Amino acid sequence: MKVKANAKVNLSLDVTGKRDDGYHTLCSVFQSVSLSDILNVELADEISVRCSDERLSGQDNLCFKATQVFFEAAGFSSGADIYIEKHIPEAAGLGGGSADAAATLVALNKLSGNPLSQEKLLEIALKLGADVPFCMLGGTKLCEGIGEIMTDLTCLPKCYIVVAKKGVKSSTGDMYRALDSDSDRRRPDTAAVLSGLKLGKLTDIFNGAYNCFESVSDGAALSEARTVAKRHLAVYCGLSGAGPSVISVFEDKENAEAAAFELAEADFLSFVTEPLENGVEINE
Repeated sequence: MKVKANAKVNLSLDVTGKRDDGYHTLCSVFQSVSLSDILNVELADEISVRCSDERLSGQDNLCFKATQVFFEAAGFSSGADIYIEKHIPEAAGLGGGSADAAATLVALNKLSGNPLSQEKLLEIALKLGADVPFCMLGGTKLCEGIGEIMTDLTCLPKCYIVVAKKGVKSSTGDMYRALDSDSDRRRPDTAAVLSGLKLGKLTDIFNGAYNCFESVSDGAALSEARTVAKRHLAVYCGLSGAGPSVISVFEDKENAEAAAFELAEADFLSFVTEPLENGVEINE
């Protein structure tokens, strides 16, 4: 079975607190986009995970653990041969590993005759990572708690999202600690974002959007991307996740392509994407 695992971006992100177990809570609008890894999944006697990026092959890949927990939950012993054609940059704030794990769960369930309900799949997805449940469902959602409390939202209006990565991801733990000590940090206007989505107006959505990690990140790449985005009439430019990826939102495809080209010339890894309504797409 061939499966597309779609990347996710954060249209807006606020860290709202910290639980007793050390996990931080958030309030974020997640969006699936058309930047995808392609997985080929086949039932087998043992578990094998290979990747076009050989560094990501083997038992440390989250797809290996996803296969293990799937068969444990399904109550029978089996394995899978998984090959990942990697396109989503790793450690980029785009949920690439989570998307691959979500796609693995969906594919294995279908190949095995759907032994697990969607509710059960989401339950084991959360054990793999906070982003995995969203990556399984996809679309446009308000995600709260550690990401597992999901509310369906009106789809993002037609637009083009340039996803660009430059530099190495900073320690997420250090960024959370910096946020914990900054009680006066800027926060997004999530209510305005949700209202804009209901109205279907990009400018209203992104007037309230903000990613709170911007206040504790290395802002050089973001500043460079913002300059390019402004030159090409972007509606919005900000971090995705804890970075280092930056998203720029455009109403016009030509402007998006011009911005992506200019960013690539400045040594960004850049992609022109569109919003999607699914996290996982199956092509049998």
